[in-house]
Amino acid sequence: MDLYVSESDHFMIKLRDIFKNYIHTYKEAETANAWLKSPNMQYWDQQLNFAMWATTTGCGVSIHDHLYNENIPAQIRSFFRFHVYFMTRRILNQLGCPLPDDTDVFDLNNNVFNEVEYHKICDEFGVDYNTDFRFSYDPSGNNGIGIGYQWYGGAAHIKHIQRKYQGSMLQIPDAEDEARRSYKWYKFQNADYRPYNYFILKNSAGFTQAGLGRLNRSIEAYIYCVLGSQADTRVSIVDSGGGAQETRQKMKALLEDEIRGINEDDSIPRYQNVINSTRVKLDLAISPSLWLLPSKMIINLNTNVAGYNNFLQQATENMKFGYNNINNEVKKPALEKMEGHTDPIKRPVLQRSLAVEDTTSNTSQLAPAGHEHPSVLEAPEHDILHEYATLGTLVGAILLTYLFI
Repeated sequence: MDLYVSESDHFMIKLRDIFKNYIHTYKEAETANAWLKSPNMQYWDQQLNFAMWATTTGCGVSIHDHLYNENIPAQIRSFFRFHVYFMTRRILNQLGCPLPDDTDVFDLNNNVFNEVEYHKICDEFGVDYNTDFRFSYDPSGNNGIGIGYQWYGGAAHIKHIQRKYQGSMLQIPDAEDEARRSYKWYKFQNADYRPYNYFILKNSAGFTQAGLGRLNRSIEAYIYCVLGSQADTRVSIVDSGGGAQETRQKMKALLEDEIRGINEDDSIPRYQNVINSTRVKLDLAISPSLWLLPSKMIINLNTNVAGYNNFLQQATENMKFGYNNINNEVKKPALEKMEGHTDPIKRPVLQRSLAVEDTTSNTSQLAPAGHEHPSVLEAPEHDILHEYATLGTLVGAILLTYLFI
């Protein structure tokens, strides 16, 4: 995935491939007929189609307006592509579906899924539980099971046929290879034209109510993963060195945590904390009531800038789509102690009477601002020694006077 973190800065990151192993091959009539009979969410292709539909069409995110619109800022286009991947993974995780690279448990034709969670998501997006998420159109006219093939003698002898599936797989003797007594088989295979794309909205009429909540969650995850990884390594994610590679690996780890919903209740504080720790400015608006994004999602390593106050964190009706000249107030960095400076040494009080405030004196009121008299507990060491010296002199004088009397 190619992600833009500013108008021109971008980086590539390789994520888990959820779109592989999508092609079904039907060699037995039983499996082909079962798929054709009715919608069934036990099939991986229908699970993926449903998750893609909810993430895009269910949210109001479209191909032409958001995912491949070259007229919108590159950072926003990248966010929408991240949203499709992240939220599709989130929904599949919510459904409990194994992914294609979960080889020990993944099953193309009988994949695990949680029906209760499926109903919850359907209710969220207002879609009937029995909605058909099979891709039922294909060029061969076989209602989704794909193109027919016949072969004999191994993979080297496969040829494509335009054959209408009629409910059975033919197995007939091959007259051309009678000596080897091989047979001619038929199979059907859906083509690799990514049918799940047909469940993505082409043109948007606006974000749905359910979509606003899902999009906000994607923004929180996007900012946390991209900026949080940089906050952890203190290296820009678009650099070319080894540090940037470490940052991208950190991003992938954070993304997997976000998909699984680890520490879900802290998603908003995490979003706000990484904005502060990376000193970026929120100025990119997508839609009213959605979180703002930084137009530059690159860690600010300038120690002379403590960041931006970012009083505005959600887009409002009067903001325009894209960049807005807002949140320009810069935080002032905290003053550091001068080199070699130490706090006054704290000493115990010699006499309780020294700690009592003299209410009859106005001396403390006359001290200029910033130069108030220190309390006894804050008196410097030389003042304490002076008290010892004065007391010693007084005692010595009394003793001498007593001896000469």
